[in-house]
Amino acid sequence: MRGHRAPQSGFTLIELVLVIGLFGLLSVMAYGGLRSVLTARANIEASLDRLAEAQRAYWRLREDLQQLTPRPADDEFGQPEPAIASDIDGSLMLSRAGRRNPLFAPRPGIERVEYRLEDDKLLRSSWRALDRAPNAEPWEATLFEDVRELSWRFLDQSGSWQDSWPPQSAGSTPVLDELPLAVELTLETRHWGELVWLFRGGVDS
Repeated sequence: MRGHRAPQSGFTLIELVLVIGLFGLLSVMAYGGLRSVLTARANIEASLDRLAEAQRAYWRLREDLQQLTPRPADDEFGQPEPAIASDIDGSLMLSRAGRRNPLFAPRPGIERVEYRLEDDKLLRSSWRALDRAPNAEPWEATLFEDVRELSWRFLDQSGSWQDSWPPQSAGSTPVLDELPLAVELTLETRHWGELVWLFRGGVDS
């Protein structure tokens, strides 16, 4: 009598092809899901970084503008400048008190600060001496990137908003030590759109 063969275990060729195809499909799906998760994580981290940058810029501006002092300064040519002055190019120059001096060095507690927009970056420059010497080099920092436009407004003592400072009337000389009650900054940014920041005026306002 012939012996009966035991049934052979294993996969047929068709089954192997199906298994390989299914494994490949699952791998593609898993890779796509992982890539989506990693992309979402990168986008969230980038958004958090931009938010932190905006917050740092806001608090830097807030500190400077709330420390405004009615002290005019001389520019590098010896010409007097107002305590706070805007320019048609969007820059803002100001005198601020409260300069840190942890080592109690013999230096004034007031510094000259400038904000300006350059190459889509909001820059802050500061000078060690309030009255600037010729060729004095400032310390410069980038506060906020991807800024397309900026504009300032100033609330005067009568409660009216001015587009420039100090206020200038026909035939009158600007008051060099006059401070605004409040300063409004409008930024047109790439990622956040329009941002409007309002700051209280200086220590004597």
